[in-house]
Amino acid sequence: MLAAGTLVAARQGSTPSQRLPAGDLPGWSRVFADDFTHGLSAARWGRYSGPPRGDPGGWWERSHAVVRKGVLNLETYRDPRYGGRWVSGGVSSSRALKQTYGKYLIRFRMDPGRGVSAVLLLWPVGNTWPPEIDFAENSGTGTARRKMTATLHYGSQNDIIQRDVRADFTRWHVMGVEWSPGTLVYTLDGRAWATVRSPQVPAQPMELDLQTQAGTCGDHFAPCPDSTTPPHVNMQVDWVVAYAYRPQARR
Repeated sequence: MLAAGTLVAARQGSTPSQRLPAGDLPGWSRVFADDFTHGLSAARWGRYSGPPRGDPGGWWERSHAVVRKGVLNLETYRDPRYGGRWVSGGVSSSRALKQTYGKYLIRFRMDPGRGVSAVLLLWPVGNTWPPEIDFAENSGTGTARRKMTATLHYGSQNDIIQRDVRADFTRWHVMGVEWSPGTLVYTLDGRAWATVRSPQVPAQPMELDLQTQAGTCGDHFAPCPDSTTPPHVNMQVDWVVAYAYRPQARR
């Protein structure tokens, strides 16, 4: 296991034919899995709609979360139905997956495109923020996808504990987090790249969310799309698997 905050050069992205993991893992019991073979299940996933909280520049639309050929696409483009503004897609597992602690693995890739963020995160079920666990986030400050940031948000002043990892995320990779009492272990292609141990690690039920979002003009950390941004910027998700924490299974 690498020290917290260490930057690693990840190995090449997973092959397009990599399959969804099967069965349990030591200390973890598989409780949720979806490879989108049968589309986007309304029983498992809710699709985002409307403006993001606290961000007047973004907008989500249900039709921007769509499955094509067994791959979930979260699409950002200028939508004529909204006056040509940049509109994005996102999905939430709250209909089928809400738990305290767990292991999550997502196989995904992201198109390049300034001003369009990609985020894999855990969000509090009670919708009272913070806490928040972003285990993969690229805010679109550059034109490529060469870095992902993992951030634990906590406290009334939105304090953070943050780590970065570098790879080419326009290629397929599996990113994940192992969330257990007082500990977060961030993983990339099956390898732990950072560990956070803190009493601020949440101990409350959370849901899994996957989202893209167009940024706000004038915001350095989340800029809006510009002339370099392609007309369509997609995050593609091949599969999602989640496990419940079973500490007794570690003995």
